[in-house]
Amino acid sequence: MSRLGPDETRGTGPAALLAPERAVMPFMGRGREMAELRSWARSRDPVALRLLSGLGGVGKTRLALELGRRLRRTGWTVVHVPVGQEVAALSRVVGARRVLLVLDTAGCRPGLTAMFDTIGAAPWRGRLRILCIARTGGQWWRRERWTSSLWAEHPPPVTQMALDPAPDPAPDVAFGSALGLAVERPDDVPALLDGAAARFARKLGRPVPRIRFEPSPGLRLRALDLHATALAAVLDGGREPVDPATALGVVLDHERDGWVHSATAAGLVAGAGGTAEAALAAATLLGDSSDDGLRVALRCAGVDADRQTPEAVDWLRAHLFRVPRLAELFVAQVLAESDELIDACTSDLEQGQACKVLEAATRMSLDRPAAKRDVTGELIAVAVSALPDQRPEDLACLMRVARRLPRSAGPLAVPVLDRLRHRIADLARAGDDDAVRAEALADLGLVLVAEGDPDAAVALLREAVGLWRRLARTDEDRYRPPLCSALNSLGTGYWAVGRHDDALAVQEEVVALCGGFPAGDAPWADAEHARALQNAGMSLTELGRTGESEAAQRASLDIYRRLAEGDPVQYEPHVAAVLGNFEALTESGRPEEALPANAEAVAIRRRLVEARPEHLGELAWSLGQLGTTLEALGRSEEAESVLVEALGLQRRLATVNEQGTRPELASALSALGALYSTTGRADESLRLEREALKIRRVLADEHPDRYLHYLAHSLSNLGVTYARRGRYDDAVLLEEEAVAIRRGLASHNVRSLKFLAQSLSNLGVRYADLGRFEEALRPTQEAVDMLRGLVRDQPEKYRGGLAEALANLGATMLDLDRANEALRPMREAVAMRRQLVLENPDKHRPELALAVSNLASALSAVGKNSEALGLAREAVDIRRRLAADLPERYRSELERSRAVLARIEAAIQDPAAAR
Repeated sequence: MSRLGPDETRGTGPAALLAPERAVMPFMGRGREMAELRSWARSRDPVALRLLSGLGGVGKTRLALELGRRLRRTGWTVVHVPVGQEVAALSRVVGARRVLLVLDTAGCRPGLTAMFDTIGAAPWRGRLRILCIARTGGQWWRRERWTSSLWAEHPPPVTQMALDPAPDPAPDVAFGSALGLAVERPDDVPALLDGAAARFARKLGRPVPRIRFEPSPGLRLRALDLHATALAAVLDGGREPVDPATALGVVLDHERDGWVHSATAAGLVAGAGGTAEAALAAATLLGDSSDDGLRVALRCAGVDADRQTPEAVDWLRAHLFRVPRLAELFVAQVLAESDELIDACTSDLEQGQACKVLEAATRMSLDRPAAKRDVTGELIAVAVSALPDQRPEDLACLMRVARRLPRSAGPLAVPVLDRLRHRIADLARAGDDDAVRAEALADLGLVLVAEGDPDAAVALLREAVGLWRRLARTDEDRYRPPLCSALNSLGTGYWAVGRHDDALAVQEEVVALCGGFPAGDAPWADAEHARALQNAGMSLTELGRTGESEAAQRASLDIYRRLAEGDPVQYEPHVAAVLGNFEALTESGRPEEALPANAEAVAIRRRLVEARPEHLGELAWSLGQLGTTLEALGRSEEAESVLVEALGLQRRLATVNEQGTRPELASALSALGALYSTTGRADESLRLEREALKIRRVLADEHPDRYLHYLAHSLSNLGVTYARRGRYDDAVLLEEEAVAIRRGLASHNVRSLKFLAQSLSNLGVRYADLGRFEEALRPTQEAVDMLRGLVRDQPEKYRGGLAEALANLGATMLDLDRANEALRPMREAVAMRRQLVLENPDKHRPELALAVSNLASALSAVGKNSEALGLAREAVDIRRRLAADLPERYRSELERSRAVLARIEAAIQDPAAAR
């Protein structure tokens, strides 16, 4: 599915009119991008590179063609370089003063590094501009920096830009009079469609239809979608409304209808499931338009050798698609209906064929076509398995493949890609190329972290860092980027084994190294800098340095936002990930500040999931973070809706990968279970929390350093829910186990002190539930003392916990008939709760009601009934309003407050009886 050159003329049906080379529609919009590209071309640098990225159909190729047309008028030599001709294209332009080389589908070109090496081998006379076009950058783009010698002596500047789906609103070239209408703005969709329909109708000799336009809600229209909508309306005669989301499919259906007679004449069977469609899908997937390549496609379609006539071969060649997105849609639809065809296209693949299948599947995985089944992961898995990987000479090919296939290529492909990296590391160890070995070991280290073997990962990552350090001493500029990448990966490994101080040390080293990158290395420095800041923020959070953590995350977010402007496919997921890290603000008592970040992360990931389903897990995680923040703000109904969706997604993911999704499923179960528990739905809560606890016990047995904290969390949550059901003996056992775990964790991680204090306070309440008041006092007092120390350092984060612990301490003293001693902690708890209510009424009003009611009881116990009366009435008033909204949750609490009020009123009316 490689892009055709501008002079090639494949395609005989109406769909060929959508090809950018045909220029049926006049070039318009993209004024800012065109000005930026022309300025880049005119810069004084002898050699300059630019990556132009964007999803299929946004107009990348059309923009490059228009740039070439304008530069030719001013004396430039412009060459659209065919795949496989990268070095040869250079030899043809030697001596030209001003040269633009355009490399479409740059991410799939094995000859790219050789081309860069050739440019770096000798000074270029004049100006050479290389415009690389791809849907995204990714590893293949970043790793050109150290795999090519182009940057060895005089590094050329490298820049990136991305095309948004819709052009900017300022027209670059206005519509011509031939359209017969005036258009003020290129985002005037109805006028654009009418103008495009007029053009397509004239080309096809058909009447201009009245377009009935019905876009899907929230659809970000690409130029190709609009053009396909207009063409579909012309082909349908305007009889049916056209949705741009399905317009390409409508055009494809008309294309298929037009094949019937010509395919039959060529000896092929037309129609769905026929040999014509099957052969065309196979030829498109295998990407070989030679006679021999097309005969292979015919064979895959089940056409006998004696029927593989020249006419059949010519028919295939004439009907190969000129528009990649249309080709991908066709292949996806045909293969989704036929396992036999998938097998035929992927059996006994030679290395070159396997690489072509990988190229096609990788492009499809970035921009999923609408088909009954996603076949990209299957294709990647089969193609990777077909690559030879036994001989040392196989390593170069495997490395090229690994650089072009991210782990997120699709859930079915991930295990295969991980096995590929294992094999690459085995072969690299046997070689003598330090750079190749370092790259392979760093990749494998990250795979081992994902596979749950972080200890082995750390050993490999340290070895990789050592190799890159040695290479950097010989050529600092060239090897600084991969050293930073390996250090970042080592930090990930340290974090996975709980060595957060070590992780922070290497992350801070990366930040310092990024400050020494040359100006032209921004595309590489910025990515590693942002990654180091993001990970440092997480390490700082683990170490309890939340103020510094927030600053690091904000700095990371700023860089990733800038990178996403140049390559959204690559960096928007990182933007969402950093936004999710602001959940720490919720933990710090600032949920109102976390909410916008959490909501934006969910919005980004919803959009990503539409194109690439492998982001479903990240969406589920972001929904969980958003739900937790909404709950912290007291917005329980909204939180429930979000957390139910998150759990549903995690269960769906678990059906595909049960082992790999256990931690995330347990988190989703725990979050929703805790919400149900606090809103009075204990039965539902018990079911979810037991399931979460069962999973986390297994995880903690397997990896205690990573999962003991989460096990303690589930134990404590379930204990609280048992207590709400009156099962106090069970609740005490669970909280005692949680305290024991958290004491061990707090001995080497100050961040665990908060959770230990919470469990101690809970344990005191559980003892009191059983009437064991003397035992309750010790853990409750310990919790208060611990939280006072924490509040001194971070009052916003720990005030709520201290207020709860003080209230519990007062209640325990009251149970011990030490009412006068109970008043001081109770008054302090009420004062703190009143301040918290001013800041966040929804979240803290229920706790204020409890604190006020308890203080009223204590005051009454020491005979201060007049003072207690006002507080008792306040508690009833608060709980009456709460019960009106959530009767199941607050009805019993309201009755308790009414009972306290009645007792105090009776004591005031008859003091003697009260005594």
